[in-house]
Amino acid sequence: MHNQTPESHTGLPRLSVAGFAMLLVIGVLNLAQTSPSQWSARPDIVCDNGQTVHRHAEVNADRVNIRDLPTVFSNVLTQKNRPDAVTVVCEFGVWSRIALVDVAPETWISTGLITLNPAQPLTARERGVLIGLFSIGMLGLFISLYRPEWIHKTSDALMQTQNLPPHARPLISVTSEYHPARDAPQIRR
Repeated sequence: MHNQTPESHTGLPRLSVAGFAMLLVIGVLNLAQTSPSQWSARPDIVCDNGQTVHRHAEVNADRVNIRDLPTVFSNVLTQKNRPDAVTVVCEFGVWSRIALVDVAPETWISTGLITLNPAQPLTARERGVLIGLFSIGMLGLFISLYRPEWIHKTSDALMQTQNLPPHARPLISVTSEYHPARDAPQIRR
């Protein structure tokens, strides 16, 4: 007789452990490669002119003028020197609006006088993917290790096998059940 008990293990929990562990490793490795500055929120500055961006940069020259408008004829508000860090919030042609609200409501610098940092801020989508990979990996690994029966129930629900008669379930179900033709004792004549 070929009866399987509910405690018998199939390859599905092991496959689930491997899959979720891989998602967790990918999430952890990606999170480890990001710096805290990449998780910074974009300054709450509305971009009236140009394209809205969120980038970190450094001033690459000394005595660089910070202006109130994106033109060389506008007022000079202050100056920055190499390697002062700036956050670019808007780009308008060859000008970049930077977040210096303590100096003036609008502050602009020539884009040629700044160098973008290699570690740029993450977009909301990238943050969601990294947190999602880590969360799904952790939750899935926990379920695979400590509640493997949930995986069987979920796969049966997704394949809609729970409403089938018992003789049809072993054909497509993850866990085989008693089948009269297959598991009945053979009578020898």
